[in-house]
Amino acid sequence: MSKASASIRYGAVVALGLSLSRLASAEPSAEATTNSTDGSARITELNETGARAYAERNYRAAIEKFVEAYAIDHDPNLLFNVARCYEKLGDAVAAIEKYQAFLAAPGADTEGRVKAKISLLELEQLRDRGRAATPAATPSASEATPHAADETPRASSSAHGYLPWLSLGAGAVLTSVGATLYVLGMHDHDLVTSSSGYGDATQVDPLTRAEAQNYVDAGKTKKLAGGIGLGLGGALLTTGVLLLLTGKSEAAAGGPHGAGLTLSPSERGFSAGYSGRF
Repeated sequence: MSKASASIRYGAVVALGLSLSRLASAEPSAEATTNSTDGSARITELNETGARAYAERNYRAAIEKFVEAYAIDHDPNLLFNVARCYEKLGDAVAAIEKYQAFLAAPGADTEGRVKAKISLLELEQLRDRGRAATPAATPSASEATPHAADETPRASSSAHGYLPWLSLGAGAVLTSVGATLYVLGMHDHDLVTSSSGYGDATQVDPLTRAEAQNYVDAGKTKKLAGGIGLGLGGALLTTGVLLLLTGKSEAAAGGPHGAGLTLSPSERGFSAGYSGRF
């Protein structure tokens, strides 16, 4: 290596690219050497252009210049420059590869070796942390299934929070409406059966046959609607109470329980049934 070559490396290139290395230790080394007098000017030009591109944060362009210079002269310090660029680009794998090649090459700059070892250690730790975090970020199907199962009690508990009260409220309303309709239906029937001429052929009934029939039909309809309302309201009230009870027992036992009330028509009206899993 000639004195002129050393002057080029530490004069022009250091002035362009390494003036900030004392603060951040992040700029590439500009210590590129030449193997011949004819290639010295070209290598210096490429190295200076790469250093300027690095200072402008155009790391891809800087890599191209440093690699082109390395193709002319295999100066290991150019590998350091390329590694620095890859590190800035966030390509840890490529940066590690170039730092390792730089450290393995004879004739590497002493100060650059120290910086390369520090950067290499940090990049390897970052890479290892990324590998360790990968399984947690993408769990397997076998790991995802228990997690989904764990979410079920939470959703069930949330449902138990408002569904019992909603069921109780709706049941109370339907029961009240059903009772009112049933009473009105009975009142219509009483208007017919309590009239002075009802069942007595010797007396004159104040109601005509048509009026009496209308009261009877209306009473039946109201009583039927009232019975349905009472049945549904009672079912909802019972369901609300059961949901409250099963919600409390579920919280105490730590597991979900299935409970439900079924309402089905029968010959005598409606029949209610309860089924549950405890």
